[in-house]
Amino acid sequence: MFVMSNPVRDYAWGHREAIADFQGRPPGRGPEAELWIGAHEASPSTLPDGRRLDAAIAADPDRWLGPRVREQLGDRLPFLMKILAVNEPLSLQVHPSAALAQHGHRRESAAGVPLDAPHRSYTDASHKPELLHALTPFHGLAGFREIDRTVPLLRRLRLPWADEVAQRLEDAPTADTLRAVVTETLALEGRPLKRLLRDIGDAARHVGARAGRQELRHRSKMRTTEEAQLNPEAARLFTLVGSLVTRYPKDPGVLVTLLLNHVALAPGESMFVDAGTVHAYLGGFAIEVMASSDNVIRAGLTPKHTDVAELLRITRFDPVPPPRWDPSERAPGYALLEPPVPDFCLTVGDVPVRRVPAAGPRTVLVIDGAVEVVGQHETVALTRGQSAFVAHEDGPVDLRGTGRVAIASVP
Repeated sequence: MFVMSNPVRDYAWGHREAIADFQGRPPGRGPEAELWIGAHEASPSTLPDGRRLDAAIAADPDRWLGPRVREQLGDRLPFLMKILAVNEPLSLQVHPSAALAQHGHRRESAAGVPLDAPHRSYTDASHKPELLHALTPFHGLAGFREIDRTVPLLRRLRLPWADEVAQRLEDAPTADTLRAVVTETLALEGRPLKRLLRDIGDAARHVGARAGRQELRHRSKMRTTEEAQLNPEAARLFTLVGSLVTRYPKDPGVLVTLLLNHVALAPGESMFVDAGTVHAYLGGFAIEVMASSDNVIRAGLTPKHTDVAELLRITRFDPVPPPRWDPSERAPGYALLEPPVPDFCLTVGDVPVRRVPAAGPRTVLVIDGAVEVVGQHETVALTRGQSAFVAHEDGPVDLRGTGRVAIASVP
């Protein structure tokens, strides 16, 4: 067992103080967006003796990962844990499946694109499904909203473009229609796009404010279920779109957000974003566990490299409900989150935790309090914001103290 030092990634969408406060240190000079806790080669955690975690695992994978994980998932740590501090919206993006990641990585490598090139999309050959667990209220966009909910929202704007899209979706409520609409929308450019975004922004701000007032006025009155759901959804969506138009006045990706689920998580709630799901995180502080990958294909809402054609090629356009993810096991102060992937699961619980993963590689992060990780031969003490790596050879461990922890492991 080792206490880890974890690298912070500085992106413009990050928060000035959230990660620093979580770690109990003064804030840095600029926004801090992600704390990486794992062995991804781009930003690996380090051990007390200065070794990179990825190098330590590569030197003795049996010790660190165990034979079952090696046989099923290879000789790399299969998961990566992060802390996300989202102060401004992230890019509109999608992550590839395993097969697409392998193909894309080979293609870009064969073309001679450097791994660290800003225009490279596939930096590794892994898929990147993501499980997000909110520590504060967290908002995001994820997956295409079911069409019978999108149509009335679009019609509220009372604009020709929105009415036309609503009619097309109503006439043919299919993934193919969504694909065609998104493809055409992302191809818009020049003055027509700028005028459309200006009109959408004005209408969205007006309708969003009106929907919010109606929700307050009618909260205690009898309404249909559809009305009860539509007003808060409209208020959130159109307020967001109005702000995005101000920030990205020439970006057609803003229009795509009108078609996506707006997911609002309370602290302790989770969502799972699988390969091919278009998403953009909007704000909040959260734990994220994913397959150990940094593959991101972007289509907008960012100054970074975008690859619209590739995003359209690998995206799933099937309408889906908001991708919330419920625990497979739940008890007071305990939740086990097991998404349908072999790479990772997440245990979140108050100490003493009801069930601690007993084998394979494990990452223990203290969310609150002071906790000891007690193994057969040693004990590691952690406080809020600190983490430890527990190797397969360490066997079962106990958690003692007072606090709350998150444990990433292999199911």
